[in-house]
Amino acid sequence: MKNLNHLALFLLLFWIALDSGAQETLRDLTYSLPQSSTAKEVSKNTERINLVKHPFIYVIDTLSLPFFDDFTRDKVKKYEAKKNDNNVSLKINYDFSVNGQTPKTLEYRTEPTFSILRTLSGDIIESENPTLYINLFEEGKLVARDTGWTNLITEFDQSSGIVTYDTLLAERTLINTPDTFYRVADDFTLWTPAIDSFDSARAAPLINNTFAKNPITQGVATFDGTNRLGNPYDQTSETTYGICDMLLSKPIYLDSNMEDVYLSFFYQAGGNGNLPEEEDSLVLEFFDLADSTWRFAWKAQGPEEEDSLFSDQVFLKIDGRKYLQTGFRFRFKNYGTQSGSLDHWHIDYVRLDKNRDTLADDTTLNDVAFISGIKSFLSPYVSVPYSHYNADPNFFDASSVSVVNSNLSALNLVLGGLRYEIFDESGSLILSEITVDPNISPRTVRKTNYPISVSPIFPDLGTKFAEFPYLSRFTSTGVGNNFNINDTIHGSQYFGDYYAYDDGSAEKAYALTGAGVRLACEFNSPTEDSLKGFLFNFPRMLHNDNEDLTIELLIWTDLFDDPIYTAELSVEPLYTNANEFIRIPLDQPVNVEGQFFIGYRQIEATKIYIGFDVNTNNVQKLNYQIGETWYTSSFQGSLMLRPDFGDGQILGNQEQTARNESFTVYPNPAQNEVTINIEASTVKSVNVYDISGRIFNISRTDLNKLNVSNLSNGAYFIQIITTDNRSLTQKLIVSH
Repeated sequence: MKNLNHLALFLLLFWIALDSGAQETLRDLTYSLPQSSTAKEVSKNTERINLVKHPFIYVIDTLSLPFFDDFTRDKVKKYEAKKNDNNVSLKINYDFSVNGQTPKTLEYRTEPTFSILRTLSGDIIESENPTLYINLFEEGKLVARDTGWTNLITEFDQSSGIVTYDTLLAERTLINTPDTFYRVADDFTLWTPAIDSFDSARAAPLINNTFAKNPITQGVATFDGTNRLGNPYDQTSETTYGICDMLLSKPIYLDSNMEDVYLSFFYQAGGNGNLPEEEDSLVLEFFDLADSTWRFAWKAQGPEEEDSLFSDQVFLKIDGRKYLQTGFRFRFKNYGTQSGSLDHWHIDYVRLDKNRDTLADDTTLNDVAFISGIKSFLSPYVSVPYSHYNADPNFFDASSVSVVNSNLSALNLVLGGLRYEIFDESGSLILSEITVDPNISPRTVRKTNYPISVSPIFPDLGTKFAEFPYLSRFTSTGVGNNFNINDTIHGSQYFGDYYAYDDGSAEKAYALTGAGVRLACEFNSPTEDSLKGFLFNFPRMLHNDNEDLTIELLIWTDLFDDPIYTAELSVEPLYTNANEFIRIPLDQPVNVEGQFFIGYRQIEATKIYIGFDVNTNNVQKLNYQIGETWYTSSFQGSLMLRPDFGDGQILGNQEQTARNESFTVYPNPAQNEVTINIEASTVKSVNVYDISGRIFNISRTDLNKLNVSNLSNGAYFIQIITTDNRSLTQKLIVSH
């Protein structure tokens, strides 16, 4: 009986634990970050590839060895040129030219024609007209040549000085319809989207610092099941399977005299993303120049269990005439689930060179680099309202910050000048700190802490928002650092009008299960202010779980007391694009000071997903309630839910109001000008923001027209404040 009682008690405790723990869920994302647009290939040879995205012609030159990319920077070719860029020159494609000229039309005969001269003595002299040398073009390329003679015959009488003309019937007529292009010279990039790989629907992988665990250096290339817009390749089924992302190198100079040509790289399955299944794979192919065919070179299958480290370095020899010639290319691609940001693979530290000693390269990489930089100079936040910071900087300033470096070489190195530097918006240095211990042992990863003794760290600029760029850098001594590109890492401390624990990047989606459950996220403000809205990152999932659901927005000062604010708003499926936020305003401002909690009560049992950042850990701030009991979340990370003290001018927002009154914008995407479809007399002001919340000075060419020609390609938000002080927002895509 005693044993049975113990068993019953164990089962009861197990059921309670299971019941509470099962209420929160962490899922993989369906949508990912959008990438830049691609172009159409029009011509190629072994020296150069030309890609056209009208009216631009992008020139892609052939690379020389060594080829190296550790993804510290995004070196995937982007097709976002503007006509006034320094690397852009005007190019006009004509249909024909004649003797170096490009007239609108040309009539001519195919046999020689003659002009006549009547001399003073009455003699008639015929002379052959000059030959017309004609070049014929197609898409700017010379395709044929021809010769001809003018059909306009002149006769000159020396005695009277009169010139007469006679027009013969033309045998051929040419018409020039010029096409104006802008030639874009090549840049520092190493990869192109899969334009000329016979599969233009494939996107390049995402270059990022968040989805991999323990990268070799800062930055990786992440492959998943979403396209360049961040949308699933195929949403018809959860199990749709096939080719997903593709990373294609530019053409590379190789020749048959080269020896020991090797390609090497590291890879990881899963990381902070979704672990690939056994049938999923990462594949590498080489381009056979002899018959223009992609050949299989290497493959990794989905692992049985997750490894938080990257693989050993993979070496592949490139040999034979079909590869060792000018124009060689290689590409990575992944096979996996096409219905979302799933089956993640990450690659790092890709190198291609000749005369490589694989044994030496395998035992040592002569490089020392940053793995991660300073996340924030605030504690525990990534961002806080600028007015709150200026009121009490000591409350927010961190006591120390840290960076992580890796010494990949076999030598003990001294990182001379290992420091961080903070700048104001004009580029002037406002603070710098150097570490007291710059030594780093061979083949080690080291975290360096910088104590901060000054406060305030950041000055009061007298503005509503502020952004302070910063960097960490070093100068390595010795012979163990062959690559300098990863010796600096950049960041930015942004101050808006909201609090944020998250770094702005969602790797997972968080949800609660159960009708009536409550969620509360803790914040702390040293100054009293009016809380005016919540910022949510509602990631788009395969199933539209948020549709027609209802939540009650709640604010507490103590979770063991009743909320100080309750409001019921219908949550429409206004899903955010990747890492953008939606603003839900409160019915009326709520004054808060000190500790407060924001959250909601979930009316129905259906999950409502919120973005979850796994790279900043504030698990102790996230709580949920079942019945009368509050639990602290079991998931390491930060919920992408932010309290907003502003008036709606926030980053990447779409303001959700109780009324569905709105406006439309067309064309969308736009190139130069957009029209706002709304009664002009109701408009008080128009603002344009990017996803970081920065306002742009946009001229209105008419009451309902905006000039967006000077905006860079990307996503923006047009916010209209009406005469009755309503705020309406629409998203705008600019694509030149």
